[in-house]
Amino acid sequence: MAALQQRSILGGAVHSGICARRPTALLGAVRSRTSGARKAIRAQARGGRGQSTTEEVDQTAEQYLDKANQYWDTVKVKWDQTDEKPAVVAIGVGTFVTIWALSGLVDRIDKLPIIGGLLELVGLLVTGWFVYRYLVFGPDREELKGNLNGFLKKVTGDSSSKL
Repeated sequence: MAALQQRSILGGAVHSGICARRPTALLGAVRSRTSGARKAIRAQARGGRGQSTTEEVDQTAEQYLDKANQYWDTVKVKWDQTDEKPAVVAIGVGTFVTIWALSGLVDRIDKLPIIGGLLELVGLLVTGWFVYRYLVFGPDREELKGNLNGFLKKVTGDSSSKL
């Protein structure tokens, strides 16, 4: 957030000519904006309780870092086990290009007057159905979890994949 504020300040300062005349004025403006952002972040970290929760934040960050390292190690092992690395790279690049092209197509369709709103309504209805069908009741959540685990087993070929 502070970086965006700095960019907007710098952009305005360059256009107004402040950088050429008084660079110290620009630095003062950047410092005042970033100190306000720091105060807001500290207030958020305290959670409105008045007590610092940096230990909790640090523990949570360490947990996420450990989990990310575990996933990265899993990806490394899978990559080392793969015999057809060029095919995997080609599929990845093809997937990226396909998603990029489909994004442009959806963008164009969304700009059509009636169809964009209609597709949004259909999306909301399907989302509502999915939430009601799989997330409201406990046994249905277990069924969804089982379906996802079965799908992961099919995709990865690993019998130990669990969500």
